[in-house]
Amino acid sequence: MTDCIYICSAGHSGSTLLDLLIGSHSSVASLGEISQLPKNIALNTVCTCGEPVRSCRLWQKVVVELDKSLGTDILSHPYSLSLGPFKAQVVVDKARQTHLRQSWQKIVQAFWYIDLRFGLKLLPPLTAEARRGVSNNFFLYDTIGKILDVKKVVDSSKSYMKAAELYRQCPERVKIILLVRDGRAVFYSGIKNGFRRERSLYVWQRAYTRALPILGKIVDADDILRVHYENLAKAPEAELQRICRFLGLEFEPGMLDFTSHEHHIANGNDMRFNKSSRIRFDDSWREGLSGPDLEYFRKHADYLNRSLGYTD
Repeated sequence: MTDCIYICSAGHSGSTLLDLLIGSHSSVASLGEISQLPKNIALNTVCTCGEPVRSCRLWQKVVVELDKSLGTDILSHPYSLSLGPFKAQVVVDKARQTHLRQSWQKIVQAFWYIDLRFGLKLLPPLTAEARRGVSNNFFLYDTIGKILDVKKVVDSSKSYMKAAELYRQCPERVKIILLVRDGRAVFYSGIKNGFRRERSLYVWQRAYTRALPILGKIVDADDILRVHYENLAKAPEAELQRICRFLGLEFEPGMLDFTSHEHHIANGNDMRFNKSSRIRFDDSWREGLSGPDLEYFRKHADYLNRSLGYTD
């Protein structure tokens, strides 16, 4: 069996960087935001190895093995491979991610959240497909582990509900890294990308206010580790050593040179295509956030930022 290292975070928090660093260990493989693999197969997007997903030698083998295990024809019907609910933000399959389907998914996730947060199994058939999709991830992890001969895979799909469900189903096979970043940096990133400040704050704030109680309730304290992006970016070797101890791995200096390893990430931040392993710490929010925007953040989210360890 192949164990899962699951990275749970809000967007723009460094999950792709962390995925690549851990996935550069000789016993680990990076998967990126693997929940979106059906979309990547449907659109034949480019894998980090440089090949389109359908031509990538890894994903070709994975599809063949999954077809056998799950009784599917994934190339003809990519979404027959359900890996749990997801919503694409950048590369979107518009034929599949319709307003109607997204509305239905929101209803399913609402009931799934109630189950995870409060233990109330309201209309279980409604969330059964989501739970089966999460279960399918274990078939995927095992398939990749066998093909690449690794003991662990990194799944940076980020969703706190998927993290909790994976752990609930197989706690002995899942370690969760809760990746956090100063909310002001994430807030600023949203504003730079053209979102209104209300939206920029809401996405980050909602991710952690919902994730923290669910993960605290379901995941054993020994199986979850909080990692700060700032520590990772400023002192990557020391932080990776700490992460490796948590994962039961021996730190390998080669992990720091993540671009020297071949990775097969089908979906993630474009930094996965970088040619350099240099890590640039980004705190541009300190000069970029306007006074009114900073005051807005302090008024609505300073309490959460402080609870995550950001007090300056």
